[in-house]
Amino acid sequence: MGVIAVGVDGSDQSLPALEWAAQEAAAHGHTLRVVTAWSIPVTALSPGGLPAPFPADELAGDARAAQDALIARASIPAGVEVEHCLVEGGPGAVMLDQSESVDLLVIGTRGHGGFKGLLLGSVGQQVTGHAACPVVVVPSPKG
Repeated sequence: MGVIAVGVDGSDQSLPALEWAAQEAAAHGHTLRVVTAWSIPVTALSPGGLPAPFPADELAGDARAAQDALIARASIPAGVEVEHCLVEGGPGAVMLDQSESVDLLVIGTRGHGGFKGLLLGSVGQQVTGHAACPVVVVPSPKG
């Protein structure tokens, strides 16, 4: 059985990518790995430039909650095995790492950081140019 990884950040723009990946996983009998990257915000640095004490467990928990909420909203066909994957790091690097061990990588055109009107966000540009497996970019509905 293969694995399809989909990158989600909890944004509405992640939903079409998640649903497309779920349909593809169902059609091919693959596991759906839902990947969310999280990191300690830059603003959490102390004046000396060292990371300030920051509750990493809380950040990971918030990422999991956002992932769970998105999955709950998604139309995922019955029988699709969903694997949760939460990784500390930048989204581009995390998805490139995932591309080493999956059959297909699915991302949306833009996430939380997207500038309205861009065809492809920075993560999409990084992933499509350097992934070790095929990549599908699912556009967000116009609106």
